[in-house]
Amino acid sequence: MSTWAALLPVAMVGTERQAPVLPEPGGAIGDLLAELAVLGDHPAQCVLQMAAVLATCAQAGVQGTAWPEPVPAAAAREVLPTVDNASAVLLLAWALRDGPQRLLLLVFQSLARKGRRLPIDLLPLALEQGRRSVALRESLQPVLGERGVWLAGQNAAWNYAFGVEAAAAEEVRWTEGSLAQRRELLREERRRNPSAARERLTGILGELPARERAELIGELATGLSMDDEALLDSLRRDRSREVKQVTLGLLQRLPDCAHVQRAQQRMQALLRQERVLLRKRWRLDAPSAVADEWKADGIEATRPTHDALGERAWWLFQVARQVPLAWWVRYTGMNPGDLVDWAISSDWADALLRAWREALAVEPEVAWCEALLDHSPKTLSADHYLAILALLPLARRERYWEKQLKEGKSRLQALVHQLLQACPPGECLSASLSLAVASAVAEAVGQHADFSNDYALRSALPELCCVLQGAALEQLPGISGEAAGKPALPELWHTLRQIIATRQALNC
Repeated sequence: MSTWAALLPVAMVGTERQAPVLPEPGGAIGDLLAELAVLGDHPAQCVLQMAAVLATCAQAGVQGTAWPEPVPAAAAREVLPTVDNASAVLLLAWALRDGPQRLLLLVFQSLARKGRRLPIDLLPLALEQGRRSVALRESLQPVLGERGVWLAGQNAAWNYAFGVEAAAAEEVRWTEGSLAQRRELLREERRRNPSAARERLTGILGELPARERAELIGELATGLSMDDEALLDSLRRDRSREVKQVTLGLLQRLPDCAHVQRAQQRMQALLRQERVLLRKRWRLDAPSAVADEWKADGIEATRPTHDALGERAWWLFQVARQVPLAWWVRYTGMNPGDLVDWAISSDWADALLRAWREALAVEPEVAWCEALLDHSPKTLSADHYLAILALLPLARRERYWEKQLKEGKSRLQALVHQLLQACPPGECLSASLSLAVASAVAEAVGQHADFSNDYALRSALPELCCVLQGAALEQLPGISGEAAGKPALPELWHTLRQIIATRQALNC
C-alpha cells in the first residue's frame, strides 16, 4: 500500500492540478518506474503506466509470506480424461470468461455425460463462475476432477465445491463431502434403500444450518412414501421457514398423511352443494376465522400488509393450497377445466386460482397446467403464465409456441421471451421448433428497418443460441449487419459465432 500511496493524490485530483510523484519500491521495479517517468510523453500517461506496472506486480505475488502450515496434501490422481482438443479448449476458455450461463450449463452437462473433466488451466475460471452463480454448482461439480476439488479447498471463496475424492467410500462422502456430494449420495441411496437414507439424514439434521437442512430434506422426494410421514411431520415445526416450506410441500404429495387429511377436512367444511333450478352446483365460503391449531400446519392468521387478498380470502388461499389437486377432481366430480371455470365465476376466484398455482409448483399436473393456461389466460399475469408454462413437459409447451408462431411474426419478441423464461437452463427445444424459431428470427432481423436499435430481440439472441439445436444453429451465423444492410454489430455477431462454435466443438 505504501508503494501505491505516491500515486493516489495525483490519481484523485488529476495531473493538471498536481504533478506525479515517483513511487520508490527499489530494485528492478523501481528502475522500470524511473524509466517510465523519463520516457512518458504526458504526465497522465506516465501515471497510468506506473499503475499498470504496480498492479501487474501485485498480481504476480506477495513477498515475505510463506505457505500456511501444514502444507496441504497433493490432489488425488485424476481418473477422468480431460478435453484435449486445442480449439475446443480455447472455446471453453471463452465460454467461462464471456459466455452466458446457459452455455456453461450445456457445456458442463455435456462433459459429464462423456465422462470428461475441465482442463486444469481453466479450473480457477470455472470455480469462480460457480462462486458467482449457485445455479451452476451442481452441474460444475462432476467435471472439476480431483485437482478441481483440491483447488477448491485452498480458497475459502470456493469452499462450496470442496469435498472428497469422487471414488471415496460412501461414509467418507457423507461425513466429509461437499453439500452437492451429500445430496447426490442421499439421492442414490433413496433409490436403493429409502429407509436407510432417511435414517442417515435424521442423524445429521440437528447439526446443519437451515439452507443445508432444506436442500437435503428435499431429496426425500425420491422414493417418497408414508414411511417418511413421521420425520416430515416433526419438521413442520422447524425454526426455519425454508425448511417448513420444503416439508409441507413433501407432505402435500402424501394424500393419506394426517396433514393432508386435516387440510381436506377444512376444505370440505367450506364447500356445499346447492340446487339451482334443476341443476346442482358447488358453493364455496371462505373461513370466517382461523382456529388456533391451524398455525401448526402453516396457516397464518395475520395477512401480510402488502398482500392483495382480503383477510378471509387470505385464509381461504392458505387452506386451499395445502389440498392436493387430485382431491378437487375426486370430491367435486369436475375436471380441471370445469373447476377453473367454476372458480372464475365464484366470489373467491383470486384466492382459489392462486392456491392452485402454488399447488402445481409442488406437484405439476399437465391437465391442471393446461386448464389454467386455456381457461383463465386473462386472469394470469405474464409471470404466472410463464411459471405455469414452465411446469409442462417440453412437448406440451411447444404446442403453445407453435401456435404463436402461426399467429404471426409480430409476436416473435413475446415468443422468444417465453422460450427463455420457460425453458430451464440446460434444456433445448425440439429440432423442428428450433428450425422454425431460427427461421422466424432470421427473417425478422432481415426485415427490421434498424435492428441495431431493437434491444429486446438483439439482447435475447445469445441466450436463444443456447436453447436451439442442430441445424437451426447454422441459420443464425448468417444474420449479419452487413449482409442484411443494417448497421454492423460486430460484438454481437462475434458472441453468436463463439456460442455456436463452442456448442459444435463440445457437442452440446
